[in-house]
This record gives sequence, C-alpha cells and structure tokens, in this order.
Amino acid sequence: MEDIKKVDAQETTQVAETKAENKANVTDSDTGKYVHEFTKPYTYEDKTYTKLEFDFEKLIGDDLVAIENEMAAVGEYALSPEISTSFLYRLAARAAGVGSDVISHLPIRDFGKIKNKSRDFLISTGF
Repeated sequence: MEDIKKVDAQETTQVAETKAENKANVTDSDTGKYVHEFTKPYTYEDKTYTKLEFDFEKLIGDDLVAIENEMAAVGEYALSPEISTSFLYRLAARAAGVGSDVISHLPIRDFGKIKNKSRDFLISTGF
C-alpha cells in the first residue's frame, strides 16, 4: 500500500511540473502569440533576456519577402519555408522584434522550441 502511495505522489509531482512548464511557455494559437520564458537568463551582446514574446499575427507579406531577401544576401534559399530552419528562425525574430542573430545564438533547446512555434504558425495559416 505504501508503494502505491509513493507512486501516486510521484505522478502528482510530475503532473504539477508538466503544468508549470506548460504555463512557462504559453501559446495562444488563436492569436498567434507565444511567450518563451528561459529557464536561466540568456545574454547576447550585453543584453539579458528572461523571456521573449512573439506575435506572429502582426507579420505581413513584406516580412516574408524581407526574410527571403535576407537569406538570399547570404546565399541561402528556402524552397519550403515551413521546413527551412533558416527561414523559421528569421520569422521568429521578426515576430519577437529582435534581430535574427539573437535567435540564432540561442541554446539549442530554446532555439528548437522557438523554431517549432514558427513552423506551427506557418502551417496553421495554410502556408
């Protein structure tokens, strides 16, 4: 009986931790907004970030063209933007109002989550 109580307590703790993690990375798919909170502060070029707020709905067609032009300027091309890492992180940067270098220098765990939110948004628009 004691073992069952211990397992139940562990499961309850795991569920609470998962809920807390989900609250830390809030997504509102209806509004195209996403808040990414860093587990530890992220510093890039003397600026420290504890979170980044992304508003994908504020983007317009010119933003997509600008991303393509930025990529072309460095010899990169996205035949399928929804699977192009270079395109997706630049899209996220525009949605957050930061330079694309801020996103590209993130730790891989944060970079991957943010890139995936960009992909999810693009796919949700029918892109």
